[in-house]
Amino acid sequence: MSAVSPEKQEILLESGTNELEIIEFQLRKQRPDGTEKISHYGINVAKVREVIRVPETTDYPNPQPHLVGVFSLRDNLIPLVDLGGWLGVKTPSAFETKNVIVTDFNRMANGFLVDSVSRIHRISWEEVESPSQFLESGEQDCVVAVVRRDDRLIMILDFEKIISDINPELSMEKYDVKEDRKVIIDDRMTAKRQANTLLVVDDSAFIRKLIETTLRTAGYNVIAAKDGADAYEMLQEFELVAEEEHLPVSDLVSMVISDVEMPRMDGLHLVKRLREGKAYRTTPIVMFSSIMSEENRHKALSLGANDTMTKPEIGKLVGLVDGYLL
Repeated sequence: MSAVSPEKQEILLESGTNELEIIEFQLRKQRPDGTEKISHYGINVAKVREVIRVPETTDYPNPQPHLVGVFSLRDNLIPLVDLGGWLGVKTPSAFETKNVIVTDFNRMANGFLVDSVSRIHRISWEEVESPSQFLESGEQDCVVAVVRRDDRLIMILDFEKIISDINPELSMEKYDVKEDRKVIIDDRMTAKRQANTLLVVDDSAFIRKLIETTLRTAGYNVIAAKDGADAYEMLQEFELVAEEEHLPVSDLVSMVISDVEMPRMDGLHLVKRLREGKAYRTTPIVMFSSIMSEENRHKALSLGANDTMTKPEIGKLVGLVDGYLL
């Protein structure tokens, strides 16, 4: 199975349609009595390069836990991760019956070992529920969204969190703004930044916390929303307050930094809605996403975003925000 074609991806992203396609896959949990329980998971098609049979792998010396080995695919060396092992799901070990989902985002390729891949669903983000309705979404939670389908729940996993846990060297957690010589943090700059409030929108509690910490450490005031719908509701409230207090809305929110793929309302649809109204027509908006290809960047800018970044570029974030607000 190949991932979605560039043409199809273009249709999904071209006008902030608030739609996505997910690949549904399964892990078969072995119960103590020998029976199996099938759990259903999902990943955004935009993050998937292809689905393959389990390839020949080479053992990697001193591997991270749950790293099966590495394999070669079209001249790229790709790590193979035992997803069931990472999730704590004990699965039967017959490798030849399994599949590998090869992902490509944040400028990295990874392979994830799964028991089976069933189908692609095209859905509206409005059908995608926040996991906080089911459980407390903490920083360590690896489920970012839930989709109901017939008699089952499909859990959309936070693959950025999984990869950073397996390979901490590649994680955004390695970045410390206090050690970045390109970012000036002194009394004068901190005071200038403190006059600005930024809204950070991301469905991953893990990513949201990293962005908030980076911006707050530099001196910015930060408020956060867990998805596009949550952000839109907050921004509408600020618009009402600004009208009542006879203030410019920029006194309450200086800038919006948003992920693209989120439950209920995605980032592109959020930009579209904000640019259609008067209050946020000129508010700087930066899209910060793991799937920010050139094509996606073009879509975001055409909808009214001021700039885009891929998530590994967190080291450029404060400088970018400074450029718009200071």
